[in-house]
Amino acid sequence: MKNKYLKGAHLSERKFKEILKLFCEDLTATQIANISDISRVTVNNYLKLIRTHIAKFCEEKNPRYVTQGYLPYIPINGFSMGLESDDGSNRKCLFGLYKKGDLVFADVMMHPDQKELIDWAKGKLTADKSISLSDNYGHYYAIADFNNYRLYRVTQVDKTDSVKGKNYLDEIDFFWGSLKARTAKFRGLSGHTLFLHVKETEFRYNNRNTDLFELLNHIILRRPLHYSKAI
Repeated sequence: MKNKYLKGAHLSERKFKEILKLFCEDLTATQIANISDISRVTVNNYLKLIRTHIAKFCEEKNPRYVTQGYLPYIPINGFSMGLESDDGSNRKCLFGLYKKGDLVFADVMMHPDQKELIDWAKGKLTADKSISLSDNYGHYYAIADFNNYRLYRVTQVDKTDSVKGKNYLDEIDFFWGSLKARTAKFRGLSGHTLFLHVKETEFRYNNRNTDLFELLNHIILRRPLHYSKAI
């Protein structure tokens, strides 16, 4: 069946657009399946592709990628790529949160010692260790820990926006609330799936005043979903 959104799709363009519209309304896979009369397995497969597309879009819009050569972080399908530990504990990576203008971004923090990162955020490390970590992570305002569902605010960050007079952490807290609400109901998420939900939250939050269906329709038509099958 010809479908410009996905090469080799078994669904018509009309049915895919129905799934996309319902996804933009933030419905669950079960709700979408019931409304669209499409199997939940099929809906979940499409949602995973959509979320992977969103993750790639968000990473490519990351200011650090645009201005500093930051490498977009997209896990390979089926592999965690360090998003959870290899010791069988299923311990998930930490995410660094920061604000740029009116947008909030969440980055994977690939540091081998999570406790050290959290102690750094709290200001509990020696000056030498703190300086070293600040060189790499000093632009973050807070660290999101999905192992304990806690947010650690970085003590060294200037908490006010000198241009707009806003408290940065007020918005970081609001974003964390949205992020925690979206992911807390999926506490069994693997590191890879958690990453996709974090990026979906970032996408929805930063485009909260935008028509999400029109934006996603444009994104997917520019780069069809089959490009995400290899990811």
